[in-house]
Formats: sequence, structure tokens, C-alpha cells
Amino acid sequence: MNVAAASGFALQGVSAADFEPLLALRLRAMHDSLARLGRYDEQRARERLAATFAPEHTQHIVVEGKRVGFLVLKRLSHALRLDHLYIDPPAQRRGIGSAVLRWVCAQADAELLPVELVALKGSDANRFYLRHGFVEVGEGEWDIDYLREPTTPSARAVATLWAAFQARDWDCARSLMADDVQVTWWTSGERFDGADAFVEANRRYPEGWTIHLLELGHLRDGRVLSLVRIDHPPHSFFATSFYRVDDERIAGIDEYWATLEPPPEWRASLPGRSMFDPKRDPRAPLP
Repeated sequence: MNVAAASGFALQGVSAADFEPLLALRLRAMHDSLARLGRYDEQRARERLAATFAPEHTQHIVVEGKRVGFLVLKRLSHALRLDHLYIDPPAQRRGIGSAVLRWVCAQADAELLPVELVALKGSDANRFYLRHGFVEVGEGEWDIDYLREPTTPSARAVATLWAAFQARDWDCARSLMADDVQVTWWTSGERFDGADAFVEANRRYPEGWTIHLLELGHLRDGRVLSLVRIDHPPHSFFATSFYRVDDERIAGIDEYWATLEPPPEWRASLPGRSMFDPKRDPRAPLP
């Protein structure tokens, strides 16, 4: 048994004989989401799991000696691929799924690899993955593709903060900041003293906005830099933010906003100039 130290769970190998119990667990875990979409079909679920079932990549999730879920994690040349992560409904809402996903991400960070996965449209899993720093990179008829780039703890805190704001998960956002964080919005000349004040400002922001994380990087002085686009129809904005992170909690933010707007007429005839749609940014597919 492979124990994920200090995470409250263990991983146990799977054999071909485990296929039927794993299928039954998957059906229980996915029942509500599939039924809500009118796609609960046991035969289809069997075929989909069978198409990707590989015991060498599959592990039981064990808590207090009891199998409570399973994951399928494949090591590709360019990424770790999380094909499946399911927790049996009686064991859900105990933090087990979050602990397992943090462990997966830690393995990827140690090797500087991204994590890829797919989630069913309309399922609660989408909010779960967004809350853990994954971003949408594409979608099909029924599924949404997600990616999480490898990060340092500081950059991960920033990425998770944006994901928490997008999910309107105010408690998560609050937990990522120091109590006395100071946030400055330089464009409007506003300053927020303390995490509660900043979270409340975002909570009260008029609804209808969608966040796209475009860039995340590190500066030589240790700060983290992020660039996001916020679509709030009929307007869109860009925010360039500089974060100071101490002990994996955000201690200071300096933020500069710019509105997406058409160029002035005087630049229309400039040589070497062309136009493009800034919303069609390959780093941030439209939702």
C-alpha cells in the first residue's frame, strides 16, 4: 500500500478483477450529474470506463482501511493525465477528494509537469477543479477540458485566489490571504485594508463577470505577477496584479486595471498596423 503521508488517505493497487466494483462506484458517484443531464446510461458508462481502464494506472483510495474511491493517473511525456477521480457518495464532503487532488498536483509540481483532465459539463466537479487552480482550455459537446500548470506555492496561491473569485467561493478566497493584507487599486485610487474588506469588495461587485487567467509568473524580487481578463458584458477589462506572498498567504496586492476599448481614429492609417479581436486569446478560451 502506497501511503500519501499526512494526507489522511492511502493508495492501493488495482487488478483487472476490480473492474466491476470500480464501475459500480463510478455509477454511484456520477449518478446525480448524469441524471440531471439526461445522460445516465449504465451501458455507456461501462464502455467509457472500459475504454480507458488500465490497472497499472489505477489506484484505490483508502481511508481508515476502507476503499472509498479510485483515481486513474497516467504519466504522459508532457503532463500528468487525471482520467478519473471518484469518491463514493457516503464518503464525500469529508475533504478526501481535495486531499487526493492536492497530492496529484504536488507530484506534478515536483516534476514541473502540468495536470490535464476532463469534467462533465454541468457536474459539480467543474467548481471543484476551478477551486483547486485548474483553468478551462477547451470544451466538447459534453465535456470541458482543464489544465493546471506547475507552480510554486506562491504562484499557486495566486492562481487559486482567481479561481476562488470565479467560483464565488468567498471562504476559500479569504483563507488564501493574510488577515492584514493590503490591496491597492491604483487606477481608481482605492485601498482595502484587511482580507475581509477585499473579499467583501469582490462579493459586492455587480454580478455577471467571468475571469480568464492569462499569465502567471515570478519577478526577481519574489513577487508573483498575474494578468487576467474580466468579461462583464457589455465591457471587458484587463487587470495586471503584483502579489507579495509570505508563508503561502497573500500579504499584499498592487493592481492596475485597463478597459478594453477601440483604438482612436488617428491610428487607423499607421503603417504596419493591423487589428485583431483581443477576446480571442488562445490563453483564455471563452466559456
